[in-house]
Amino acid sequence: MNFFQPVRKLLAKERKGGKTRKVYDVAKTPFQRVLASPHVPTEAKERLEQIYQTLNPVELRVRLERNLEKLRRLHG
Repeated sequence: MNFFQPVRKLLAKERKGGKTRKVYDVAKTPFQRVLASPHVPTEAKERLEQIYQTLNPVELRVRLERNLEKLRRLHG
């Protein structure tokens, strides 16, 4: 999910009276945030990029469903 599911990060909360206004960043995946971070070494970014290139979200979903079905059969 870290490679494919975008998340909006809360940047700030502004309170005016009884109301709170929240300001969010643009939705990005955790993977995109790591690549944009200056605190992560280049070698780690390259390894993550290689992993990302091998991923297929459809295939991952099929494998996940298969494994969940196996768990359901074991439990019930």
